[in-house]
Amino acid sequence: MEPIIEKINDDFDFIKIEVNDFKYVFSSCGASLYSLRKNNVPLILELEDKNLFFNSPQFFNKTLGIVAGRLPTPYLYDGKEYKLKDAGNSICLHGGALTSISFKAWKYSVKEYANKINVIFTISPRKGENGFDGKVKIYNIYSIYKNRPGFRIIQKATIKEDSLLNLSNHIYWNLNSLNINDYYLKFDSYRIGKINDDLLMLDTIDSPDYLRFYRKTKLKSRLDKADKTKVGTIDNTFIFDGLINKVTLENDQYKIKLKTNYPAMNIYCDSSLTPVKFVNNPSLKERRGIALEPQLYLLDRDSIFYKKGQKYNRYIEYIITEK
Repeated sequence: MEPIIEKINDDFDFIKIEVNDFKYVFSSCGASLYSLRKNNVPLILELEDKNLFFNSPQFFNKTLGIVAGRLPTPYLYDGKEYKLKDAGNSICLHGGALTSISFKAWKYSVKEYANKINVIFTISPRKGENGFDGKVKIYNIYSIYKNRPGFRIIQKATIKEDSLLNLSNHIYWNLNSLNINDYYLKFDSYRIGKINDDLLMLDTIDSPDYLRFYRKTKLKSRLDKADKTKVGTIDNTFIFDGLINKVTLENDQYKIKLKTNYPAMNIYCDSSLTPVKFVNNPSLKERRGIALEPQLYLLDRDSIFYKKGQKYNRYIEYIITEK
């Protein structure tokens, strides 16, 4: 298997790989998955204009870091003050928003094995970039299965100096539908991070009823309730109950089984109404996609601070089947 490389500009490449019925298009911009299709049907939100993909503030299908989520700035930990990049309201978003690693050019290579193909992205953020005063080398590896219908994201890091670190991925799923109202979601979690009006987490609380998905639950009624909150959609961080955690997302055509060893997951249901067009369906207007973002839990401050020599090793697996 030889990947097809497409150069859009001097900064970023697209890497096209076909495995069985799946077509993957990765990008060196943000170590991202620009497009994913099964039998040529788009399964994630695919921007019509590739150039918008390089600077859209919605992080479409990007790797998140150096710290995914929202941190207050300045950020205090263990007596040290970090003056992080402010995305507004004294909050650092996903490691610096448009100047984060989600929008940087990553180095990449492709390696083929008997049962998988690995697309290996690496980046070493500059020390002090966006206020993160540490030194790390980050690996984001897409491992595409040849004998199973899906892939695994392996997120690793070598810690060269003490550093804050929390990686994730912002894939927006849209399983060949006009919106996500009729999707079903299921996972084990009874606790969420309590947020303020700026979506900054303040405390851990029991999940309200409309944010419980421990049974197979249709999204529409839950989104209707979320519409009436100040946030206006589901944009919450859920704490899993186990060490290996499973999530199921499905509609009448496809089922996604997600498995991860991350302890938490942010869920964002897109209702932003940003005027961008998608290949999926030109009529997409609201509730266009759902992002499942496994990650470390920001309120567990010790879990996102890594000492020199420590290893960061997490994964997110997606198995995708047709019904």
